[in-house]
Amino acid sequence: MFSIFESSEKKAVKSHLRHLVRLALSDGQLHRDELKFIKKIGRENGLTKSEIDGIVENPLSVDVIIPEDAKERFNQIFDLCYMIMKDGEVNDAEVDFCADLANRLGFKKVIVGVLVAKIQRGIDEGLTRKEIYKEAKPFINY
Repeated sequence: MFSIFESSEKKAVKSHLRHLVRLALSDGQLHRDELKFIKKIGRENGLTKSEIDGIVENPLSVDVIIPEDAKERFNQIFDLCYMIMKDGEVNDAEVDFCADLANRLGFKKVIVGVLVAKIQRGIDEGLTRKEIYKEAKPFINY
């Protein structure tokens, strides 16, 4: 009801959670580890439990916000890739969702696959988000 008074940062966080929830549901079920990750991201970004629960219950109630900052767009794709790998089962629907969202976030289609692969490989190798960003940065600005 009072969403017009929310800061742009809070709207962006809610939009990001919307994407995480939709990704988690793309395989037909919301796994416990995925839900824990979604709640963690929400809390770390200042959302209340009721705000997070509302997004989980109805992700489409949140408007999509596209971050202008390239690093923030990378961070959103990173979180999506991380969550894809969270349940130990990477399926085509999740990968397709992630690639489609990366494209909607402004990443060119020709580099989306490379970017997602670099993030997934970095996560597998135990690299930090900062290290993966540094390695992926040339593709982000392509």
